[in-house]
Amino acid sequence: MMNDIFVEYMVKKKMGAKDIAISIGVSMLGALLIFVSILLAGVTPMIPFIVICGVIYGVYWVISSRSVEFEYSVTNGDISIDKIINRKSRKRLTSFDAKAIEEMGKYTENEKKLRSRRVDKTIFASDTDEGKDAWYVIAKSRKTGLTLLVFSPNDRCIEAIKPFMDRRLRFEIFGRR
Repeated sequence: MMNDIFVEYMVKKKMGAKDIAISIGVSMLGALLIFVSILLAGVTPMIPFIVICGVIYGVYWVISSRSVEFEYSVTNGDISIDKIINRKSRKRLTSFDAKAIEEMGKYTENEKKLRSRRVDKTIFASDTDEGKDAWYVIAKSRKTGLTLLVFSPNDRCIEAIKPFMDRRLRFEIFGRR
């Protein structure tokens, strides 16, 4: 008799160069808009106040939306990946059965090969933009088709996926472990 397997793991995405550039760019654009609205204060005094409030909210919204976490959950071979933005909104990126995994391995070792691989959707749910120390999975999903998923699972997640994978593929990736 096999026990049910349920593993959840949260990964906070680290701020990368792209995130920093977006934050700086939005802040500079916001400052420019505020400056222009102050210059136009002589024409209509109420407009700068509305513009300043809108700009401050917009800059806050864009910068806070760069705070991203990914939740991986494995339940008896069903794998689902959710994206959580600013701890407020959640979006399911993909879900698939471990039996649907066609290929799996370390991402950085296979990055060049994977760039030329034809897939319907590529999902980066890793803790870095580059996929450093991440795993990749190519699997068929009802929602996203043939999907390349780059993610950063811990050992518990990997161990929860193994028993439900195709036996030959599991042996090819992990050996007899």
